[in-house]
Amino acid sequence: MNATAATVAAPAPAPTAPLPWLGIVAVLVGAIATTLTSRLTSIGLADLRGAVGAGFDEGAWIPTAFSAAQMMIGPISIFLGRAFSPRRVLLAGCVTYGLAEFLIPFSPDLRTMLLLQVFAGLGSGTFIPLTAAFILTSLPKQLWPWGLGAYVMNIILGLNVASTLEGWYVEHVTWDWIFWQNAVLAIPLVGLYWFGLRRIPVDRDFLRAGDFRGMVIGATGFTLIFIALDQGDRLDWFSSSFIVTLFALGVIAVGLFLLHEATLPAPSIDFSLLVRRNVMVCIVLVVITRFLVVSSNTLVANFLISVRGLRPLEVGSALLWVALPQLIIAPTVAWLLNRVDARFAIGTGLTIATAGFLLATGLTSEWSEENFRMALLLQAVGETLELTAVIYFFAHHVGPTDGMTFGAIIQTSRLFGGELGTSVLIVFTRKAEQWHSNLIGQHVAAGDPATMERIAAYAQVVGASTQGTGDAQARGTGLLAAAVRAQAYTLSTLDGFLLASCVGLLGVCLVLVLREPPPIVTAPAVPPLPSSRT
Repeated sequence: MNATAATVAAPAPAPTAPLPWLGIVAVLVGAIATTLTSRLTSIGLADLRGAVGAGFDEGAWIPTAFSAAQMMIGPISIFLGRAFSPRRVLLAGCVTYGLAEFLIPFSPDLRTMLLLQVFAGLGSGTFIPLTAAFILTSLPKQLWPWGLGAYVMNIILGLNVASTLEGWYVEHVTWDWIFWQNAVLAIPLVGLYWFGLRRIPVDRDFLRAGDFRGMVIGATGFTLIFIALDQGDRLDWFSSSFIVTLFALGVIAVGLFLLHEATLPAPSIDFSLLVRRNVMVCIVLVVITRFLVVSSNTLVANFLISVRGLRPLEVGSALLWVALPQLIIAPTVAWLLNRVDARFAIGTGLTIATAGFLLATGLTSEWSEENFRMALLLQAVGETLELTAVIYFFAHHVGPTDGMTFGAIIQTSRLFGGELGTSVLIVFTRKAEQWHSNLIGQHVAAGDPATMERIAAYAQVVGASTQGTGDAQARGTGLLAAAVRAQAYTLSTLDGFLLASCVGLLGVCLVLVLREPPPIVTAPAVPPLPSSRT
């Protein structure tokens, strides 16, 4: 056979992006944009409520609208990505996201703001599942840790830097930039998706035969459960008929979705992936890590605001001890994963993070930002190492045709893990605070000599500065009550760190049951595709 014939007979390489490294950068920017927007804290939320004249209960729906829309579009984006190509869907999502984020500050009322938040969530909700799929399907195996490291780094970075940015915008510029920063990020993101992702033609056969109806039913069910978790504590959980209805409808919809997919000869999501060895353990480990990340962020911030009375910008400086080290930790983890067993990295990461939480159990009401630094640094190292390693290990169980399913599972686990962690943490610390307050209150009885002595001491300190209504004795009583509240909140925060330590220890035990992953199956070669298709 001559050289020409051999060339014709040889299989053509799979189509690649013009600049595949830009795909990793796109993962990085998309993840941080999504996390910054979803992390709308009480710092910025108060200004948003005031701008549209919304009360506390109505304003609570502003962040929910964004996160619920992300949950809704996650499974649907898998269908759309397979039908129209990830590149088209991500470009459309990026434009939708950028326009919505730009327009939100101009909202004349709450209804308009909620609608724009939904559009922003639908647009950005495509970023994580499709870019996670991109890492597996478009990057060589040796680059997987770098793509996954960028993804994990920016989730943790964005989550912990959001408070600093919001505080700075509110105090020095205007709250509008909480959203405009994301509109600015969307501009380079369009270019990254345009040049960094493969051009693939529309799959018209899948578009006609795909199960779009089933994906909508499943996405609706997950979204209803997510909303119930997000609003449950505010509405007192199962005491609210609204929350009960959401849970019931969500469970029914998810059940119908699973039943429907089981009857299809070619389901849109391959649920057989879930029964492969190690996969369910990996999903649980992702949820555990999201709980630990939420605990790091929430417990420290709430303590510094509620007990120490710090301003939002000052709280953000403490959380930077988790955020900024990511710039060094994530590349180091990516380099490490190409050289060590991922299971060892998962266990090591969980152990380091658990040590950080145990270190924080030395908490007292006198702790300030610098007392948390070492604990937060350990948590930052451990959480980044563990989450990157577990997703990398998970990817070893995914074949070339499972990339989209992998993205959907990662997105769902990420959102549910964060929301479940937040809900559990809020309920746990609130109940713990009530319990500690009751115990402390039993030792602060009216008329007790020790109590009266403490009130007199407070009254003596503030007596000279007492003005207006209320005498020094009354102010002393108020200060004693505040001290009881502060101590109860401190102990409840300590209990939260203990809970996080127990969850981390559970994760370490789960790592022990992980087995060697199967060999990675590489994608078969396909004919080249026209580069002019978009």
